[in-house]
Amino acid sequence: MKLVKINLCDVTDDCRDGRATRFNTCFHPADQLPANVSRSSEAPYSFTRWLPLILQIRNIDPTAVQTVRLSRAQARLLVDASTTSIITGEMNRAFEEDLREDVFPAFSSLKFPPEGLFMRLTGCSPKDGRWRDPTRPSLDSTDDIILRLTTSERARNDIVNSLESGSETVDITFLPFDARMDSRREYRVFCCPTNGNITAVSQYCWHRPWLFDRRPGTTLKAVVDKIWAGIVVIHRHIVNDLKPDAELDNLLLQQGFTFDVLYDEDKEATELVELNVFGARSGCGSCLFNWVNDFSQLYGEGEDVEFRVTW
Repeated sequence: MKLVKINLCDVTDDCRDGRATRFNTCFHPADQLPANVSRSSEAPYSFTRWLPLILQIRNIDPTAVQTVRLSRAQARLLVDASTTSIITGEMNRAFEEDLREDVFPAFSSLKFPPEGLFMRLTGCSPKDGRWRDPTRPSLDSTDDIILRLTTSERARNDIVNSLESGSETVDITFLPFDARMDSRREYRVFCCPTNGNITAVSQYCWHRPWLFDRRPGTTLKAVVDKIWAGIVVIHRHIVNDLKPDAELDNLLLQQGFTFDVLYDEDKEATELVELNVFGARSGCGSCLFNWVNDFSQLYGEGEDVEFRVTW
């Protein structure tokens, strides 16, 4: 593993006009890539498929997990309400009565712990949705949940994908909120197609200085080595969890995968956050890499794993 520093000024310049082209790319058209690169199915990376392993690695009691299953009609109502709410950041008043009558009851069985809840759909969390209390990112009421869902473009796209795929229900998973889950502590790990080997690692919060660059008394390489050691262990858990006779598990290996981890510096522990799709034509952001410019590295043709951070 090779630690690579990306100059923060280069990242900042790339973000200057609001859309990065050098870093954190995704959805590349076919004409920018080798002929054999196809679109990846997102089915193998379902949160529910990998939830047991996530709970195991994070030492969360499975009884703490709560699931809400929305009917197709309820899901469509959320999508309709979100059309305006994504723009305004407010609950759509034209749909509020219908939402309270038809959708709110689906969440009536939820138990809200003191720390609040974290919400995850099949393919993403609605982290771009609005917080009802700007100082509290956790979900503490059904009003919080509906506002977060209807103001999140990520949630809207995920629900639409579920509906278009013919799913009978749209499943939403709730976990106790964990305040440590800060994107500045997260890292994205890239695992190439066919063999699933790790090819690259990047800090997840790619547009901000690395969390450890100015910590007094911190040896940067020592921190990276600890994070890397945890990543290797989690990667081994993922590979060992793949079932040879499971079609979607085989597809995951064939397509490649990414996984996000959290490094808790107080515990010096690395934990699994989620698995995601891999590929230059997918919606997976490449963080401090570029799917085209770093194609060889990401797809397993590099000499060593690159671990990129910026400051």
